[in-house]
Amino acid sequence: MESSPETEKSPELSQEQKIRIEANRKRALEIREQKEKTAKLAKVMMSTQSKKLVDSGAGFFIDEEELIEEKKKEEIIVEESPLPTQDQHLKCIKCNKSFPFSYLSKNFDLNVCDTCKEINSDEYDLITKTDAKEQFLLKDCDFDFREPTLKFITKKNPHKNRYGEMKLYLKCQIVERAITVHESLEKLDEKKELKLVNLHKTRQRNYEKKLQNLRKEARQGSKKLADFHKHEYGEEHYDDNEDKYFKICKTCSHKIEYEEL
Repeated sequence: MESSPETEKSPELSQEQKIRIEANRKRALEIREQKEKTAKLAKVMMSTQSKKLVDSGAGFFIDEEELIEEKKKEEIIVEESPLPTQDQHLKCIKCNKSFPFSYLSKNFDLNVCDTCKEINSDEYDLITKTDAKEQFLLKDCDFDFREPTLKFITKKNPHKNRYGEMKLYLKCQIVERAITVHESLEKLDEKKELKLVNLHKTRQRNYEKKLQNLRKEARQGSKKLADFHKHEYGEEHYDDNEDKYFKICKTCSHKIEYEEL
């Protein structure tokens, strides 16, 4: 009978080899996880950079694609309202003629026809909220909460495109609101003058305070300099014209004059 060949046994791994293999396996897993994280991060950054941010006008930015999608959801088919009938026409406060609607009636609830608006364009200028608050000493509550609330239109800021839309009010309505708040334009002028006086006083106080601080620092600096430096005078000299004696400091050239009795 032929004897079967002995099965060759693989040599048993040593403890050191087992530890090295386990360490290499863990290292390989860590490298793979790190690569996956890096790939995910790169994908997110590329997606973020490709998005275009749009100013919402409310103090924050939103993704343009999200804005478009949101507008699509909010899109509602609106039928044009029919023209008002004759008995629904408005009466112009300028020419007393009837008209169906106008720019001022639609946006500012002011019954003035477009013809009178064009003729008297200076009377119906627009003013920004910032300028209105500064010129007529109004607060936010005077625009938004005092009845009737003032109407406005929005427009992109021509000077600062990155900012939100600015609010434009009808200046004649702002003047009326200022009269309501301050009782009269004369009292408004008095308050503006008082504000300027108080502003001048505040600036004067701040100026005097800064001047006092500078003088204090100068005195402290002079005292420190005097404490640091001690005069060392040279030989005595006589001035024939002045009939005086004098000495000069060897370090700072300070001169003292005196008379001998």
